[in-house]
Amino acid sequence: MFKKYGLSRLSLQLMELLWVVGKPLSYDEIFALAKSKWGQKRKLRKLESCLYDLQKASAIIRNENITVCTYCAACSKGEFIENWKKEQIENYLNEPGRLYGIFPTTGKLSEQDIEELRKLL
Repeated sequence: MFKKYGLSRLSLQLMELLWVVGKPLSYDEIFALAKSKWGQKRKLRKLESCLYDLQKASAIIRNENITVCTYCAACSKGEFIENWKKEQIENYLNEPGRLYGIFPTTGKLSEQDIEELRKLL
């Protein structure tokens, strides 16, 4: 199963590109790399909005301190995945109703069960 870690396919491809390069890139450099790797015009048209969405999600950092605006990954791929996993766990722990399906015999969780799950996770 292909994991996207909460990102669209294009956003994940863009993050992969930034993780591989490992240094800040200007929009023109990102566009040129994306064009050479993907070559699909529909993806290239969405590139700018994708960068904006990633910046809003704190997945990338936009540096405007120099004459050319650059973008880089805010963290490594491993850190990004770990942060995403923690967020998913928090979402489930903050909404115990989402966990009820795991326990089909009783249909509900006690506070003790929730605490034990928190310890395990």
